[in-house]
Amino acid sequence: MSEPRPPLVVVIGSVNIDHVVVSDAFPSPGETVLGRSTQVTLGGKGANQAVASSAAGVRTAMIARVGTDPQAALARAGLLNRNVDVHGVVPVSDAETGTAWITVAAGDNTIIVIPGANHRWPSQGDPLEGAGADADVVLAQLEVPLDVVERAAAACTGRFLLNAAPAVRLPDRLISRCDVLIVNEHEQAVVSGQPAPDRATDPSAVRKAHAALRARGAKAVITTLGGAGAIITDTDGTTTAIPAIPAPVRDTTGAGDAFVGVLAARLAAGDSLLEAARLGTAAGSLAVRVAGAQQYCADLDALRATLATVTPAEKG
Repeated sequence: MSEPRPPLVVVIGSVNIDHVVVSDAFPSPGETVLGRSTQVTLGGKGANQAVASSAAGVRTAMIARVGTDPQAALARAGLLNRNVDVHGVVPVSDAETGTAWITVAAGDNTIIVIPGANHRWPSQGDPLEGAGADADVVLAQLEVPLDVVERAAAACTGRFLLNAAPAVRLPDRLISRCDVLIVNEHEQAVVSGQPAPDRATDPSAVRKAHAALRARGAKAVITTLGGAGAIITDTDGTTTAIPAIPAPVRDTTGAGDAFVGVLAARLAAGDSLLEAARLGTAAGSLAVRVAGAQQYCADLDALRATLATVTPAEKG
């Protein structure tokens, strides 16, 4: 009798090289300020989420496009070093690997992204190259062309998760493919057509948006609220608020990606949506404590230990 196949998450999305500058304050237009440090790291929402998924203890493969420049080798090595399968990370001739230019100051960040090869995909066919048939979870974002995401959703035979970031209006045919649709407040407003909620006083606005998205076919919806945690509506329509785990904030870059990657991994491993989201919240709490999108990706033991510091009443 053959051994059972270990769970698999396939992430299709962007791979960037991030150039991070840390300073005490953001410059105003025309102003020069002194920075405190610089880093060059692996980034892109797809790569960030793949690394977080792998760290959370689940076999993870990346489907992406990079250039033929030296940055491509750096990107592939960064993924390999985090135990992410890169057979689907394909070089595109005459293209540059995507880059992001990030300034971190006062616990916040500004980001400029140059997509490069992330927008250079074949116009037809299965972008997952058959991997959708083997994956327990296929995870996508919106830093690659929308038609690529739609074709990946159509090729997925397991669960399809979409992190609708950056925000664009989505066709109902894609929303209806989503086993879990993950958004923040801004993305929720764009995707659902509902007003952005006041995270502190109006959780009913999130519930209303979730109901609208489920009416369009999404099976479950999660809205992440940064320091206010997350609100989840499960496949049965049950809505639960999960508080954030308090943490000293150094840099919010990649915290949402840590949440999403861990969520995907733990769903593939068989956890409930609520438990997977709680572990995702732990990942976000750990991520904001360091600078850079992937400078600290927690393993499953660290996630569980962090979650254990929260009382049952605080878990939501």
